[in-house]
Parts: sequence; C-alpha cells; structure tokens
Amino acid sequence: MQRARASRLMIVALLTIGAIPLLLMMTLVVSNSVGRVFFNTHIKLTIDGTGLLGVILISTAIGFAERERVNVVVRIVFERIPERARVFVEIFTCIISLAAAAILFWALFTGALNTLAMHEATIAARIPLTPFKFTWAGGVLVLCLFLAQHLIEDIVKAVKGVKP
Repeated sequence: MQRARASRLMIVALLTIGAIPLLLMMTLVVSNSVGRVFFNTHIKLTIDGTGLLGVILISTAIGFAERERVNVVVRIVFERIPERARVFVEIFTCIISLAAAAILFWALFTGALNTLAMHEATIAARIPLTPFKFTWAGGVLVLCLFLAQHLIEDIVKAVKGVKP
C-alpha cells in the first residue's frame, strides 16, 4: 500500500516537472518561428534551450511510461502465449531491461561526474551541461526503480500462480 502511494506521488511529481519544460519548449519554438516570420530575427537560445528542456522532459517521461507499463510490446505475438508463460516472458524481458537501464544509469552518472569536473557547456549559449546530465541520469534511475518494482510484482505472480 505504501509502495503504491509513493509510486503515485512520484508520478504526480514527474508529470508536474515534465509539463513545465514541455510548455517552455513549445513557447520557445513558437516564439522563434513568429520572430523569424514577422520580425526577421530569431531567439539565440532556441536550439540549446529546446535540447536541454527536452532532456528534462524525456527523463521524466521514461519513468512515467514504465510505471504505467505503456512501453512497446508486440501484442500480436505476446497475446498468443499462454497466460502462465507470459509471466515468465515478462520476468525475462524485465531482467534484461533492468540490466540495460542499470548500465545506462552507471554510464550517465559517471559521464555527469566527468562533465562536472571538466565544466562542459553548450557551444552556442555556454549553458552548463552538468545539471542536465544529472537530470538524465536521475530519470534513468527512476526507470530502474519502476523496472525493479515490476520485476518483483511479476515474480510474485509467477510464484503464486496468479494470472497477470
């Protein structure tokens, strides 16, 4: 019960955090387009800004997608597998996904630490990249947590023999 409540609170936070960069990205792109058409000028931060805001947006979206289990599944093939076997296929794919996401988190986190040490910034606007790289790593960590939660749930289903 507590785990479900914490999961819901995390999703509300992720959706709120993700909505802000989405609105800012739309505003920035539309403003840049309007400026180019009507005022023959552009916003200098458009490319850097939308790219960095996209990092925040995607890093919040991947955790939400996994929590809601709206990831890509080949339904035609998957639905033909018997229900009991489906749970084991889900466990297998969840283990592979969790391992890949954990490796990705480790690579992103160490890359963010390197960026912090080297003081990397965007080329055009000289915006520091470190917070965005840590945000990306944090989003992948949330993905890992939800994958681990789903793995535990699937293992419990397999052990108890509960239909998915």
